[in-house]
Amino acid sequence: MFEVFLDIPAQTFLSLADDITYSRVKESLGKLALDPVPQRAKRVIESKEKLFRLRSRHLRLLYRINYENQTLIVITIEPLNRVYL
Repeated sequence: MFEVFLDIPAQTFLSLADDITYSRVKESLGKLALDPVPQRAKRVIESKEKLFRLRSRHLRLLYRINYENQTLIVITIEPLNRVYL
């Protein structure tokens, strides 16, 4: 099981999110802790780090995996309409 950490932009998003969005993100993060690279996750090829993006309903999560420390760091969480402007 991976330990999930939130970077500052992800923390800010969750602090401003409504209750439904907050609970949906928490559910998605719980699933990521068990399976850090689900089938629907896509690797960000342009990055040298192991960065992945995952669509969770109307949100996009960008996260980094550290296999040595068994940690997953969520860099940002954004609504899809803001990600693709």
